[in-house]
Amino acid sequence: MVPEELFSLALGLVPPWLVDHVTFTVEEKRLDLHINFPKGSRFACSVCGEECPVHDTRDHTWRHMDFFQHEAYLHARVPRVKCQEHGVHQISVPW
Repeated sequence: MVPEELFSLALGLVPPWLVDHVTFTVEEKRLDLHINFPKGSRFACSVCGEECPVHDTRDHTWRHMDFFQHEAYLHARVPRVKCQEHGVHQISVPW
């Protein structure tokens, strides 16, 4: 199992979310997990739950629990969806 798959499972990510890049820096005692989704993915409108296309994304970073003695950070492009009925809304991330 490759590290990206292992960390996707450890974080409980479900499609379309996945860890697509892992950076581990021993000197800084830091683990960076980059979460992404495939092009063309659709997400639920935060108002009505209808599956909608991605309008745009914004980069976000969260501090996660330490991985042993190493600081862990999650990085993701968080999509805003364009709902035909409710306009553009940022989705809630599952972590």
